Amino acid sequence: MMSNAVASRRIIYIDILRILSIVAVIVLHITAPLLTRTNDFSTTSWWIGNVLNSVCRFAVPVFFMISGAMILRTEVKSIAEFYKKRILPLLVPLVAWSLIYGLYFQYVILKSKLGAWEFILDFGYKLLTDRNYVHLWFLYSIIAIYMTVPLISKFVKSCSEKDLRYYILLWFLVSVVYQFASQIKFRLTEQYLDFPSFNIPFFEEYLGYFILGYYLFHFELTPKFKHVLFNIGIASFFLTPVLTYFVSMQKGTLDELFYGNYSITSLLTAVALFLYFKDKDASISRRTNDKIKIIIRAVSAASFSIYLIHLLIEMFVAKEIQVDASFLQTTVSLLYNVTTVFLISFVIVKVLNLNRWVTQLLFGGRG
Repeated sequence: MMSNAVASRRIIYIDILRILSIVAVIVLHITAPLLTRTNDFSTTSWWIGNVLNSVCRFAVPVFFMISGAMILRTEVKSIAEFYKKRILPLLVPLVAWSLIYGLYFQYVILKSKLGAWEFILDFGYKLLTDRNYVHLWFLYSIIAIYMTVPLISKFVKSCSEKDLRYYILLWFLVSVVYQFASQIKFRLTEQYLDFPSFNIPFFEEYLGYFILGYYLFHFELTPKFKHVLFNIGIASFFLTPVLTYFVSMQKGTLDELFYGNYSITSLLTAVALFLYFKDKDASISRRTNDKIKIIIRAVSAASFSIYLIHLLIEMFVAKEIQVDASFLQTTVSLLYNVTTVFLISFVIVKVLNLNRWVTQLLFGGRG
């Protein structure tokens, strides 16, 4: 068990954000069938799934923001040592869990008759092309970003606050506003926007969240600006399910325009949540006793491992929720599924952590 001294050195709001994010990921995966099994957007179960999905869309952006906030603080003295310490512990679980999910999907779900050699060829192809299992894409993305850290960490440390604000603004315009406008145009004309000047690789995709997390962690926004961002983020919580309903009605099937990790509402919700818990950090730390801090630390430390294992646990323990279920039936079933998947995943992770070789193989030494 971790000592009180170690617990006290933790950044408690970062730990809380990790816990909230992994719970949100579980909610997203468990509620997904409620949204995709029907095109009747008036059912109670669809609306519950829509609201919970909308509320939990902060999860992936916050995970990337936390990673940026934490890892970009460190000084990379040796690229080889950095790869050994940071990237290898991601590559090994990626291969291990790709194999586990690949075997289960191929021989249990599909009941395939593939021979060993055919499976190896199929598995190798899917491993190289990120086609093994739905949630493992995160490892590919975070590994790609970590590969840039030896350079990006030097970049952010040499930048002034104004420089980083400029980067974040340009990333916001390229990856969020432009992509959102392009998606809108596609829905209206079946053609995406095509402005080559907006195709700027350094300002695209999850690297922006990575640097945004570093910025929000290290710099203080003015109270007025924080207030504005927080209120817009709160509004996004309420707007996302309503907007999703209307665009889905227009399309005739679920439209994830406002669910995307680069959607304006997802970004604003993630920023608001990050800022809220950062502001409350001192208050939370002061009011939380050491035993609770140790529990928070333990759950936070297991979040990555829970992410890897939770879909496997969900296949075994989650109960199917009928499309026409009542409000009470849907709510109770969702609470059962989320709680059960989370707790069993956590317990299994801790049991597996008793063996350090298993921990290295499955979780990269985490948990």
